[in-house]
Amino acid sequence: MSHTSKGTRIWVWRPTWSVPEERILPFGMKDNFWEMGMFGPCGPCTEIHYDRLSRPYAGERVNLGVEDLIELWNIVFIQFERLQDSSLRNLGTHFVDTGMGLERITAVLNNKSSNYDTDLFMPIFSAIQRMSGRPVYSGGFSRDNQCLDTAYRVLADHTRMVTVCLADGMFPQECYNLNHIIKRSLSIGCKHFGFTRGHGGLGELARVVAETLGQAYPELMTQLPRITTVLEHEEEAFYDTQKDVSRGWKNLVMERPELASVTCYHVPRSVEGIEDMLPHLPKWRERGNTLPGDAAHKLYATYGFSIALINELAQVYGLVVDEEGLEAAMEEARQRAREGQVRAYYSMGVNKDGGLLEDLRASNIPLTDDSAKYLYNTDSQGRYEFPPVETNILALVVDGSRVESIRGSATVGVILKATNFYHESGGQDGDTGWLETSGARLRVSSVDNIGGYLIHWGILEHGEVAVGDTAVVRISEMPRLGCMRNHTATHLLNSVIKTITGVSCQTSSRVTPDYLLLQLHTYQALTPSALTEAHHLIKSWIAQQCPIHRRTIGFQELLQEGSVTLVPGEVYPYSVHVISSRARRDSAIQEGEVGYLESREPCCGTHLLNTAHIGTFVIESVSKAGQSNIRIRGLCGEEAARAESNGVAALQKMREWERLVNEAMSAGAKDRLLHLDQDIKEWHAGVSAKLLPHLVRCSISQAVEDLARLLKKSIRVDANVEMANEVKDIMSRQPAGAIIHLVETDFGTSKPKLRQATKIAKDWPILLMVKTNGIVMARCTLPEGMAGQGASAQEWLSCVQDSLGGCVETPPDKSPRLVANLRSSKLKPRILQEKLQEALEASSKYIGKFSVQAGKSS
Repeated sequence: MSHTSKGTRIWVWRPTWSVPEERILPFGMKDNFWEMGMFGPCGPCTEIHYDRLSRPYAGERVNLGVEDLIELWNIVFIQFERLQDSSLRNLGTHFVDTGMGLERITAVLNNKSSNYDTDLFMPIFSAIQRMSGRPVYSGGFSRDNQCLDTAYRVLADHTRMVTVCLADGMFPQECYNLNHIIKRSLSIGCKHFGFTRGHGGLGELARVVAETLGQAYPELMTQLPRITTVLEHEEEAFYDTQKDVSRGWKNLVMERPELASVTCYHVPRSVEGIEDMLPHLPKWRERGNTLPGDAAHKLYATYGFSIALINELAQVYGLVVDEEGLEAAMEEARQRAREGQVRAYYSMGVNKDGGLLEDLRASNIPLTDDSAKYLYNTDSQGRYEFPPVETNILALVVDGSRVESIRGSATVGVILKATNFYHESGGQDGDTGWLETSGARLRVSSVDNIGGYLIHWGILEHGEVAVGDTAVVRISEMPRLGCMRNHTATHLLNSVIKTITGVSCQTSSRVTPDYLLLQLHTYQALTPSALTEAHHLIKSWIAQQCPIHRRTIGFQELLQEGSVTLVPGEVYPYSVHVISSRARRDSAIQEGEVGYLESREPCCGTHLLNTAHIGTFVIESVSKAGQSNIRIRGLCGEEAARAESNGVAALQKMREWERLVNEAMSAGAKDRLLHLDQDIKEWHAGVSAKLLPHLVRCSISQAVEDLARLLKKSIRVDANVEMANEVKDIMSRQPAGAIIHLVETDFGTSKPKLRQATKIAKDWPILLMVKTNGIVMARCTLPEGMAGQGASAQEWLSCVQDSLGGCVETPPDKSPRLVANLRSSKLKPRILQEKLQEALEASSKYIGKFSVQAGKSS
């Protein structure tokens, strides 16, 4: 039945069984009108309330928020739609939506006064107690909400929420609230229950949640491996972060002892948040000892502080949190998020062409029909055909304003009745092409979507165009086909990475005519073996010539299908295009392995009709894009074939280098080894600039590194022996005088080898220099007798330092008068030769001042 109260129509639901009239209470829209969000389906609702105390009548306590009277059930009569302008539109078809409080009805059935005392939570409490060894949960409360039982309740409630969210496909990296709740749960586990890395964690509690709710929600059990993988990864990241936080927190407490009692040291950005807050304390104290709402919100939203921690921190400094200001700031943030979703849905920027959009709507110009962008096919030879579209010009835009006509070489935007052009969306580049009328031609360079109107921007090459003209539009076929190859390959790559790693989350993608970029958050490292498998699976998918299907369905219908890849945070319309393809995994399938590869994604982009049309595919590069984020760049078609060809040639040349090095080492050809070392470095620099498959590039880099290490070791062994022999040869030819010698071989050495060489002439003044890659290492020693004459090893080597730069130092257990070492600055070859000559002359001149006749060798 219905009746009116104060001008407002109230719907009252009367059950079929006998209920006294006084127990049916009418309320207005404030209490009994349900809405799903800022806009969308809504309607009046009816509620069933339950009196825990079983009193004869408790109607006066309904909707007062008292604990002894709880709402069990809500039934919504969906009969309106809330529009963007906040008005209500009557729906043509009415529905009934019902929602029951599971925990509350369970508490009634279990005869418990608290939801937490039911069999929904007690198994989780038992698991926490078993893992931690803490006292058993007793249902206690405290005024400050800091008792152990409160920690039990928070951790159990958070674990249920996290487990269900992860089972539904959410990712902590893409949802601030989920990420915050996981971090808070881990913090509570550490602080109150002594959980540590590898001992007690959310993964084990998630299993208990799945067992508790799995019968009603079977997806919790099927998704349990994914849930535990994500939680184990988050735990590792949390404990790694705590190391840095703990160090920073200790340093902050030493400077600010009053913070010792604050419990926010588990918040990853706690130190940063407090340091941001401290400079404002004097100002806030002058303004009534109040922590402003916007400042509190910054601690919450930017630095991850909970509301309780914000209040705790405020109390330390004698402040009171502006609760109303904080709530207003939080509501403003929520409103911005909702408005952002609306703008994203309608492809509008905040102020982007707002005036133009209003003008177009006011003129009743219909939205552009761009369905023809999907109308293409292949001919008998397998070549793609993109039919042109004949249409009418509905509006012209020049410098942000509408005009009726335009002539000459001007930049103009054209709005058409229909088009086959794709505008940039979903990460895919937009089309380019041509627009032609009977007397004009416009080269289209880009397409914008303004609230459903597609504006074709370009330069009018000749003639005049006017509103109402008939036009023919043609896209540039090769760039479109390149985008289609790369977009389809992106879907296959996304599916394959997900199959290999078990859990992955696409964070962004870019599709151009020349390449694709896919950025993912993975919970397992993409090792070379994993990338090899990914490459093999995509090649197999292409080789199987699998058809690619496009169909349009409702988004809610899509969610029921399962195995759908969604981008977290993406706003999807009510009706979506679904791109799907399926291939056999392999003929040899391991036991228990999935036998098929499947890609199924909602996508507005343009795609190939068959995977075989991708042609060649390679992963060109893999790089890190932040913590656990991987960016993969892929190539298709001719570019991929060129990369593969370069890779084959590079690997063949690498094998040739390895053969030459082995032959030179076997022959003991030192000079040949030196030349090979330099030749390989130059070749590697050149081949690295070429287009190569990622795995080939990694393989060659590792092989070059291994060869360089082998060459260095081999050359040094021989050259160090030669250095000692050169010293002995000088001593035999020069019976007296100082030895100043630049070793002939450019090989580099170490301090121990230089020390061994100078010991050969321990009773002689000796200065040895060895050069490699523009750097000189030197050592000099003096006999005791020369030091008594006033000579100094440190001063002697300083003559070299003055020319070559670097640092002179003396071993800790030696006297600077007797021993000194030098490592020079790095110099270019031509400059190095000049400076070495200066150093030889200066060091010879220095030692010649003493009673020993200097000898010089180079």
